Amino acid sequence: MGMNAPLYLLLLSLTAVHLNAADRSGGAAAVDLSSHSALRGGTLVREKREVRVQEGKGRMQQSNSASGFLIRFVQRVNLVRRLLNSETEEVQVREMACELTNYTGTAPPPAEQPSPLVGKTLRLRKSDGKWKAAMIGGKATVEQLKFLNDLAFTRLLLELPEACLLNQSRKPGETWKVSINESSGKDYGAVVAKDIECTLAAVDQRPDGPLATVHLVGNFSMERPMNFLSRIEVAFDVTLVRRLSDMLDVDTKITGHFKNIGLVNDRDGKETQLTLELPYTLVRTQAVERK
Repeated sequence: MGMNAPLYLLLLSLTAVHLNAADRSGGAAAVDLSSHSALRGGTLVREKREVRVQEGKGRMQQSNSASGFLIRFVQRVNLVRRLLNSETEEVQVREMACELTNYTGTAPPPAEQPSPLVGKTLRLRKSDGKWKAAMIGGKATVEQLKFLNDLAFTRLLLELPEACLLNQSRKPGETWKVSINESSGKDYGAVVAKDIECTLAAVDQRPDGPLATVHLVGNFSMERPMNFLSRIEVAFDVTLVRRLSDMLDVDTKITGHFKNIGLVNDRDGKETQLTLELPYTLVRTQAVERK
C-alpha cells in the first residue's frame, strides 16, 4: 500500500443503509427530502470542491525504531458535469490542483501542482454501488489513473447524505438515526458503523424555491479496506443545503477525522507499521450551468 493510499480510503464504503427514525419535531409539516432529482438528462452542473488536510500526523514504526512526520494534502477541482442518467455523467475538468506533502519541522511553502486531467473530458459511471471514472478519447496514463480514482472515491463520499436521506419525509427540527448495515465477526472490507444522527435543521423559502439545511454526524470503521492490511476509523460532521425543487445539494461541508493503522513497505522494501491521523475538511458548491 502506497503512502498516500490511506488518504483515499476514507472516501469509500458509504453505501447501503438501514433506517431507524425518531420523531422529535412537533406539529410542523413534513417535507420530502429524497425525491428523485428533477434535473433532466443533458443538464450541465458546475461543481467546485476542495479537500484539505492540515497538519495531519504520520508515524512509521519498525521493530527497533520509529519516525514521525506531518502531512498536508490539498485537492481543488472545478468541474462541469453533463448528467446523462442517474448512473452516468460526462465530466469536463476545468481546473484540478493537488498537493501531498510530508514534512517535519516548519511547514514548507504551498506546492500545489496542476493535475494531468486538466482540460480532459471523462466518463463517470456507477457500477455495483461504486463510481468509476475513465478517459474519453484515449487511454489514461498511470498518473492520470490515480487522479481518476481520486475523483471517483470523492464522489462516493459525497453520496453519504443522499444515502442518509433516502425515503425521508421530515419536519423542521426533527432528528432521526441511520445505520450503515453492520456485520458480525471479522467480515473484512465491511462497514461497521455507529448510529448516524440526522437533523433537518431548517427549511427556508428562497426565490429559486425552498432550501433544506440538514446536519449529519457519525462515524464508522473498516477492517482490511480494499484488501489492504489496515484498519480505518472515520468520524464525520456534515452540513448540507438541498434545493427541494430539484434535489440539488447546492452547498455541502464535511469535517472530521480519519485514522489509519496498517502495514506498508518502506523505501528499503522492509515491512513497517504506518499510522495516520488526519483532520480533514471537504467543501462543495453546485449550480446549474446555463447553456
